[in-house]
Amino acid sequence: MAYYESGGNAGREGRPVGWPAILRGFAGRYLFSKEHKTIGLQYLGLALLCVFLGMAMSLLLRVHMAWPNAGGGLLGGAIRGLGDSPERYAALMLLHGSLMVFFVLTAAPQAGFGNYLLPLQIGASEMAFPWLSAAALWLTVASATLMTGAFFATPDAGVKLWVASVAIFSLAALLGAINFCVTTIDLRAKGMTLPRLPVTVWAWFINAILSLLIFSIVLAACALLLADGFLGTEFFRGAFGASPAVSWQRLFWFFAQAEVYVAMLPCFGMITHLLAMGARRPVWREGAVVLALCAVGLVGFCIWGQHMFATGMDPGKPLMFGVLAASLGLPAGVLVVSWFGTLWNGRMRLETSWLFALGFISLFLSGGFSGIILARRDIYSLRGGNDFVSGHYHLVMGVTATFAILAALYFWFPRLFERRLNEGLGKLHFWLTFAGVYCVFMPMHWMGLLERGRAGAGLAYGGGGQAGGWSLFISGAALVTVAAQGIFLVNLVGSLWRGERVYVCNPWKVTTLEWMPATAGASQQNGEHADSSAVVVHRGAYEFDESGNVDDYIPQYVSPERVAAQHAAKIR
Repeated sequence: MAYYESGGNAGREGRPVGWPAILRGFAGRYLFSKEHKTIGLQYLGLALLCVFLGMAMSLLLRVHMAWPNAGGGLLGGAIRGLGDSPERYAALMLLHGSLMVFFVLTAAPQAGFGNYLLPLQIGASEMAFPWLSAAALWLTVASATLMTGAFFATPDAGVKLWVASVAIFSLAALLGAINFCVTTIDLRAKGMTLPRLPVTVWAWFINAILSLLIFSIVLAACALLLADGFLGTEFFRGAFGASPAVSWQRLFWFFAQAEVYVAMLPCFGMITHLLAMGARRPVWREGAVVLALCAVGLVGFCIWGQHMFATGMDPGKPLMFGVLAASLGLPAGVLVVSWFGTLWNGRMRLETSWLFALGFISLFLSGGFSGIILARRDIYSLRGGNDFVSGHYHLVMGVTATFAILAALYFWFPRLFERRLNEGLGKLHFWLTFAGVYCVFMPMHWMGLLERGRAGAGLAYGGGGQAGGWSLFISGAALVTVAAQGIFLVNLVGSLWRGERVYVCNPWKVTTLEWMPATAGASQQNGEHADSSAVVVHRGAYEFDESGNVDDYIPQYVSPERVAAQHAAKIR
């Protein structure tokens, strides 16, 4: 079978195009592409694959906890196998957490949406170092492949393979962070001063700086650990008079504690941006929001010691770390107040994207309140507290970040693919997911408090029927929640295949440059984004007109003269 080129002289001559040419074209466009939009979409595709793998693992773990002696079939055999092999159970839990944290919560908001949108939002045509973007992408793919392969290896080889995959991911994150920093600093369009940057760009930029700090540390730590395993060195074997476990913990927590904020910082930026566009109002106290994002990044890097109170630290240091950790409530409070201030008297849209944004706020507040209870040190000393900690962590980080990713995907989908996701399916997906995650993780908080009280009364953990009943309820809710993601998958595939096409360049009527028509910055008429050399920025990112003009928004690329002409036309 031969394919024929459809354009140019080759098409008129009918020259056949064989499979080698097709494969070369595919490799050039996708496998070896350095174009920031293609790379951003590839990161999002990787995240989508990993999130469904992670959900399947999570469901298997939950079903094993509720029905450890499940019946026959492939699922029943897998569940019984986890019970018969504790190391397999631990490896599955590690793989679930690793895929979700590294390749979903870290990669999708920053590398996926960031690579695609950051150049467009600052008026640039490409990232500063396109080849770094491509290298970072394929290092990330290699890391995901090795990390998944570690599950099937023996425990000793699997641990080494997992550490190697973390090192590769860290190197990829460093390359991406350098690229983000240079792009933001050096490639802004004319007139795009720092105060005019969208909050999303600030979030990606601050997050890139934080990533430079923490991923360099964990990369070095993993390299030293691999040297101990393969070269016989003694970096973590107590050769220098320190406990090897404590030495590793100190380096690891420099990364792990701040990793929470690496996942959340881009989400804060995207949610702030979406709320302003949905409410048709400027971001309330935008300068304070940017300072709050800076504070989250700075303090998040400095509180690594709060998890090491039992490792022989100087008695004064826990107080210092505790005060720093408590101070994070201030920038978080600024963000929450800004969100509500933006919504106040706004004309909030209720399409699926903004429903997920509002759901993000609800989940973030719920998880934050449970964090106040976790400030009590004695809850860790009781076994029942583990359910509380797990529920809090999933609610405040995993689920909230996922809601932000979904909100951003529904919002920017017309920009990514020139099609709309189906709103009816989207709203059904939202309500089932929103109710499902509350039914899964809020009872986990209650189970933790219940078993904490039973342990405090001298009763054995799991001795009553209440905990077992809640466990069955949580497992059933998890089944429904995972099934709801099938609705999203059907919506995604159906919309990409035969979804409603978007023929206007700015369907949501927003102000930032990624929605700018080509004719605003160049003489192109083909609907593509304008060349950055022709883009001029005249105003901030969130200016809405409430005087009853032609429309209620003023894009960043619209000149003051054009606004004045519209005012004059309205008066006449």
